Amino acid sequence: MRMVLQRKGCEVVEATNGREAVEMAGQVNPNLILMDLSMPVMDGYEATRRIHERADLHSIPIVAVSAYCDAHNRQKAMAAGCVECVGKPVDFGLIDGILKKHLRFH
Repeated sequence: MRMVLQRKGCEVVEATNGREAVEMAGQVNPNLILMDLSMPVMDGYEATRRIHERADLHSIPIVAVSAYCDAHNRQKAMAAGCVECVGKPVDFGLIDGILKKHLRFH
């Protein structure tokens, strides 16, 4: 996914776990976050909640990415603060649409 996003002109930073994702969001202040829901140390649901607790990060759109993007997990992701939920394997056409929608990406 990194290479696809970089080819589209996106700057990509990656976290190895949820706690690191929260820390990096504060340091980088990204325009969009693709959040894996199943990460070690802190899952993506909790990381999303913690990111959105911060006033300076609250407006960042967070897109859940999960192999388990069924109705239950989708609802749980939205309740945590995600704006969308994308299943794995990732449909890159869908990612392109998400970039256009949330970043006014061309």
